[in-house]
Amino acid sequence: MKALLTYFHPLEGIKRKRKKYINTVNLPKMLRCLVEEPCPEIHDLAKNSNYIVLDLETTGLDSESDLILSMGWVDVINNKIDLASAQHLYLTNDSQIKPETVIINHITPQMLEKGASIHDAMATFFEAAKGKVIVAHACVMERNFINHYLFQTYGLRELPLLWLDTLCIEKKLANAISNHEDIDLTLSVTRSRYGLPEYNAHNALADAVSTAELLLAQQKRVTPNSNVSIGLMYKLSM
Repeated sequence: MKALLTYFHPLEGIKRKRKKYINTVNLPKMLRCLVEEPCPEIHDLAKNSNYIVLDLETTGLDSESDLILSMGWVDVINNKIDLASAQHLYLTNDSQIKPETVIINHITPQMLEKGASIHDAMATFFEAAKGKVIVAHACVMERNFINHYLFQTYGLRELPLLWLDTLCIEKKLANAISNHEDIDLTLSVTRSRYGLPEYNAHNALADAVSTAELLLAQQKRVTPNSNVSIGLMYKLSM
């Protein structure tokens, strides 16, 4: 029974997907190195895993019609946020920024003029993400934009990367206590429930650091008196 439960654990599922992907898809070296990195084992402690926490600022939520304006990320290594690893990149953009996006993100065309190309920005991120679990708050958006880029650039379907979603984790924790579906799961409100300080939102790097702090707080909440496994955190993230 234990072996059966292990086999059907979602973390084991992603391992099988990665193995199959490597054996059947012709990947560029940069992406092959990313997918070939071993996944953590189910019972490994979450605090011993390495994470890269990502946030994107975009012109909208539709990955097929909207554009990435900036990318921010930071590593969590040995259960600590490594600010020395922090990156914040503006991306060059040939299209006009939507006026409503300027108001929300405070990103202007002038800020993007000397930005990185989407190809350089993605290559830098993929290099930084090797051997790490990718974390985002409501990661479906980050995943969709990255997948769209990979399809447009390489004709690839979704890479079997290892993602943790702090929004999904929070929803599972909230439902376990009250089964209340209407809880506010936005990053700022979720952080306030943990007593974390308020940051200026809608800056990719600030939101990445904010999400990294939330991840560490959630790990503590799941098992206050012991160490939580990466397998449990990944399952909560599904």
